[in-house]
Amino acid sequence: MSKNKKNISDEELDRDIRNLYLDPEKDDHIPLVGDEYFYKIYGKENYEKMKSERVEKLKKEKERLGLT
Repeated sequence: MSKNKKNISDEELDRDIRNLYLDPEKDDHIPLVGDEYFYKIYGKENYEKMKSERVEKLKKEKERLGLT
């Protein structure tokens, strides 16, 4: 596996950070789904772990950017 290849959660984090700065009128293509949808895909424990890791990464990125 290549060192430069991102895992899915990193790609999702990158997308989420970019979406924070999109004009709300331009992000209507992003579907809104509940946690139950992701529980079916990843399993409840895995998704909760991914979600908490994403929150931590987002917090660190906001601190790095001086937004908090």
